[in-house]
Amino acid sequence: MAQGARGGALTDGGPSDLSADAVARWDRNAAFWDEQMGGDGNEFHLTLIRPAVERLLGDVDGRHVLEIACGNGLFARRLAALGATVLATDGSPEMLARARAHGSSGIEYRLLDASDPAELSGLPESGFGAVVCNMALMDMAATEPLAAALPRLLDQGGRFVFSITHPCFNTSGVRLVRELEVVDGEPVERAGVVVTRYATAAVEEGIAIEGQPYKQLYFDRPLHALLEPFFAAGMVLDGIEEPAFPPGARSASMKWEMLPEIPPVLVCRLRRLSA
Repeated sequence: MAQGARGGALTDGGPSDLSADAVARWDRNAAFWDEQMGGDGNEFHLTLIRPAVERLLGDVDGRHVLEIACGNGLFARRLAALGATVLATDGSPEMLARARAHGSSGIEYRLLDASDPAELSGLPESGFGAVVCNMALMDMAATEPLAAALPRLLDQGGRFVFSITHPCFNTSGVRLVRELEVVDGEPVERAGVVVTRYATAAVEEGIAIEGQPYKQLYFDRPLHALLEPFFAAGMVLDGIEEPAFPPGARSASMKWEMLPEIPPVLVCRLRRLSA
């Protein structure tokens, strides 16, 4: 759930090495992340992510939902509260320990590397009315295995909903800026973004929340590269939202809250082409 600083080049590595490195960093950040997000999530999650994801998911009451990269389980608990039975997975043992500590009514937690086809193959065929992945695709070295598995995992009419740092406005190729302009003799403060890189996929180090003890890995992909594996697997895009903070929003961080016209998050819904 990237909310803060991004940047810092990383040396090259293969997908499996990078995936292992990414998980190890989340293990080390688990305690801090859990403390910051708490049981329900912070303002970034509650204002931008959760409402948009719930709208695109639709009614989950009575449905079996798979969550990929559940973190400390905050959205899994929300799904359970909405009436879903949830299989919540994460590649980080430390994150799963934090999730279980919050309680697991209506939730089964399972260690699963969503970049590993063998682990995904152990999930039940047509077993889920929905699959959800919140703010994690940009943390994954490879998304092709998950994309390829989705048509098998989803039941007829099932949907896959993901949220992600916006590929156009919230990557390591973007700088947030604040400028002072004089308009009719009066100073006017303006905020915006400067995009210096978009088209080239990149792996970078960065942080999601200020004070985070260890940098995490970000896998920045332009939109076509982000969606292509899912299209290749026979999924179609049929819902999209770009949530931004409303005008006048204020918080201690004073970052994305100052940019009501620029969404830091992209939320998409995909379905099986044959559905």
